Amino acid sequence: MVLGLDVFHVFKYPADKVIKTHLSKYPTPKEKFVECIKTVEETVDSVSGVEYRKKLATCTNVVPKFLRRLGLLNVPAIILEEESWYYRRQSMAKLSSRMLTWENLAQLREESEFRPSPENPNWTEFRMRGTISITGVGPFGAILEYYAQVFLRGGGKKSIRIMEELLRERYGEGASRSSKPSSNNCILPNTTGQSHHSVS
Repeated sequence: MVLGLDVFHVFKYPADKVIKTHLSKYPTPKEKFVECIKTVEETVDSVSGVEYRKKLATCTNVVPKFLRRLGLLNVPAIILEEESWYYRRQSMAKLSSRMLTWENLAQLREESEFRPSPENPNWTEFRMRGTISITGVGPFGAILEYYAQVFLRGGGKKSIRIMEELLRERYGEGASRSSKPSSNNCILPNTTGQSHHSVS
């Protein structure tokens, strides 16, 4: 079974500020799980102006100790890879991240996008879809899937909270208008037939 998580959130700040904050938010004392970030590739397309970055994040291994009895899970750190494409001229960005650790046991991926909100050009829509597929660990597979789901769900909520805090610290209160959306978070439609959950 493939587990999924869909996230939709509106930041009340312009897209360029939100994107720049995302690309520079780690490391931060607000998130102790992320130990360090290393940029391994960075290019700018001379024609389109698209800025491409590939980063590696070293993160604390949060797998419970009883699961680490499986020798393959008992590693000192988890390595995540993030690729980003910043379309500065369009004030939008696309991101793709995956877990490199345990690739033969688990597939954990996220696809994200930042773009100006059609409701207000000074706001930014954030959409993310995360998927988890775990194989190769026998009877522990279901247990590991559960903890991976908890990790993905908690990580999505915490990432948004950290972004909001950093945006307020760097730019003050966000832009407002008389007509506000009914909610900053909502469930995205599930069209894949997979098991999906949303962050609210």
